[in-house]
Amino acid sequence: MLTGSRSINQIFCTREIFNAVPPIQESMPKNALEDMTSCLHYSDDWDPMGDLDWDEVYDDPKVIAPPHTARHRVKHGILEDCYIQRWQYCVNPSRWITTDESRIAGWYHSCMTIGPDPKPIRTGATLHTVCITQGPLSSYKLYARVYGGKDDEDMNVHHRHTVKRAKMVSLYDFMLESFKHKGHCVVMDSAYMSDAMAQIGRNHWGINMVGTCQSDRTGAGKLGKAAVKAKEVVIGSHESLMYQHNTKPLLYTVWGDNNFVKTLSNFHSPVVVRGEMKRKKRNRSTKRRDREFTDVDCPIQQKDYCETYHLIDKGNGAEAKYDLSTESHLHGWSPKLAARYFNMNINNAYKIHCYLFKKHHPTKVVMPLEECIHNLIHSLLQRGDTMRKRGGGAPPKAIKDITTSSSVDGRKVRSDSVRQPFTSPTATVTGTPQTPVSGLDRRTLQYRQVAFKRRKESQPGRSHISIPVVVKGNRATSYCNYHNCPGKNTGAKRKKPYKSKYACEECSLEKGDDFWLCNSTKKLNGNLVVVDCHRAYHVQKKLYTAPSPVSTAESSIISELTE
Repeated sequence: MLTGSRSINQIFCTREIFNAVPPIQESMPKNALEDMTSCLHYSDDWDPMGDLDWDEVYDDPKVIAPPHTARHRVKHGILEDCYIQRWQYCVNPSRWITTDESRIAGWYHSCMTIGPDPKPIRTGATLHTVCITQGPLSSYKLYARVYGGKDDEDMNVHHRHTVKRAKMVSLYDFMLESFKHKGHCVVMDSAYMSDAMAQIGRNHWGINMVGTCQSDRTGAGKLGKAAVKAKEVVIGSHESLMYQHNTKPLLYTVWGDNNFVKTLSNFHSPVVVRGEMKRKKRNRSTKRRDREFTDVDCPIQQKDYCETYHLIDKGNGAEAKYDLSTESHLHGWSPKLAARYFNMNINNAYKIHCYLFKKHHPTKVVMPLEECIHNLIHSLLQRGDTMRKRGGGAPPKAIKDITTSSSVDGRKVRSDSVRQPFTSPTATVTGTPQTPVSGLDRRTLQYRQVAFKRRKESQPGRSHISIPVVVKGNRATSYCNYHNCPGKNTGAKRKKPYKSKYACEECSLEKGDDFWLCNSTKKLNGNLVVVDCHRAYHVQKKLYTAPSPVSTAESSIISELTE
């Protein structure tokens, strides 16, 4: 959350001071952060076919979702339920609560990116939230649920109180389960509100509801459209039309603001408040809004909606500045959702912190959210065993010294160079100067281990086999790992082993990287000779038996080069 939308390369940048993040650089090396990020994504990519090997591959026990869990919530449903229980346990919400839909960035072609009608969100997953509206805990999240697309098993069902499939009614049934029959007033927008929702909320859930609504979902038929067409109410006049149901507590209003605003309520009376709404009127001739606010008349349900609903948008915007950076088009939704829930959890903790701080320290100023996040991240990064073995390196100074030519700001410096300008003076240098980076990612290594185990079962005598490995490019780092490789005895100015395209199967899995060993022919003095570093290495390590005399005679030239 401290880095925002910055990439790992920008976090460890030694060129731009505004991109580098010193707390992270001092806490862990770059490859450690890469491994942690890949582990977050990798945990989402488990294969159902590998369930049988779970206990042998992983140390932690497998967590299985309940059988009734919707298909899209199998991976993140437990995490989602855990957060919801903690959020609701900490507070006692007041009368007014607000529901809204927000977006989690993602790719277009996904069932979770298509939101329910009439306002589909097509550029990310739709996240439905319930928040506290007013008071010191305004925008505190009480519930969060991700829409699972058209095949969402929890919503794509016939609700017991509706004739047809009403997804929003099914959604609100379990979103508002903890608030039924407690006298709460729920404010919502046109994505959720309808005459069916208002009737069920009033009669069966005991919840008062008010919100904007589409004309064809109010139950009033063509009354509102006909009145607008007949110009019974004009845009900018701030006049109101009200339609009250004959037998049910439904009130549908049309208010002539800078556009027609249509609201539906199941508990308001047809009352117009005089001069209690401030609006910037639009000049009918110039089509421009006035600079000053003017007191206008409006229906009381419109006043309640305007005083409450904008607070949730402001709260979401305030916490969106610190969203975790999990931009990836190669993995599923679970890492992104886990990051978003963590972000909302931080915002909820900050709301409670502000309330308690003002209560016990009324004369002091509350620490801003950004500074609280910095302190929290610094505390989290300092926990556990030390990861660094050498100084992390500080970002460049904001003012560059141009009076000397010895400044190397913005240049790459080798780890064995005597000029190390970015090494922290407080760091303790121990061990090797640079941590080696594994050539195999965790997923590839796990797949190779599982495949090798199956081959080992079918071929019990399979041990340290030389296998070819695809090497991309002529400059790929695939030098032989045998310290007595004949390539060092070719008389070249710079001694280095031969390049090989063969690696030991078992040694590569043990070391976590491709272990290259020569097992081919090389041209020496115009003649092709056999270079078998694979056998020589394993004989030296006592993993193979000594070669027969015939084999020794046939490879006598190579033996001399090796010696």
